[in-house]
Amino acid sequence: MKNARILLTAVTLAAATAPAFAGDWKFLPILDKDYRPNFVASVTGGMLDPKHGSSDTALGLELAMNCGLFQTPTGVVRTKLSWNRYDKDGVTLNTVELNPRWTIPVAQNLTFGVGPGIGYVKADAGGRTTDLFAWQAGADLDYRIGQVNLGLGARWQDTVNKDIAPGMQGAENWLVQAKVGIAF
Repeated sequence: MKNARILLTAVTLAAATAPAFAGDWKFLPILDKDYRPNFVASVTGGMLDPKHGSSDTALGLELAMNCGLFQTPTGVVRTKLSWNRYDKDGVTLNTVELNPRWTIPVAQNLTFGVGPGIGYVKADAGGRTTDLFAWQAGADLDYRIGQVNLGLGARWQDTVNKDIAPGMQGAENWLVQAKVGIAF
């Protein structure tokens, strides 16, 4: 089942981002005098559903910006750096994630983004703390009203299968969240 989800995620991301690969890519746009990072700082809140626990609230912070390493011929690659915290039934997950999103306009002031990511998870369970590498895939919908940014996001995260407590291996999870941010 896990391999099927991984394959489905990879096929979906490839199909959704296919238009981004046609044309000329721009490398190191941060060096251009016209480069604008378009920062957005947000607070986030939502539901995290971990492999070894019950669904509960996850709170966090996110800083998003236009990617300074590369840009695709169509759309905009936004880099999203986030931190999330989940704590329920003796399981605590703190995640730090780097998620590039290929973003396209859907309507005026409304964008849709999709992409992979990497992360670090500190899992505390059963009196034991474990550090885990993570990779993830997700999508975001963002609506801009002047300087205010409202968003919805969902991502699936998988971790290396280290023991995080007796009988608990890995910290795979799903996260669905809302965001409220300020663009500056």
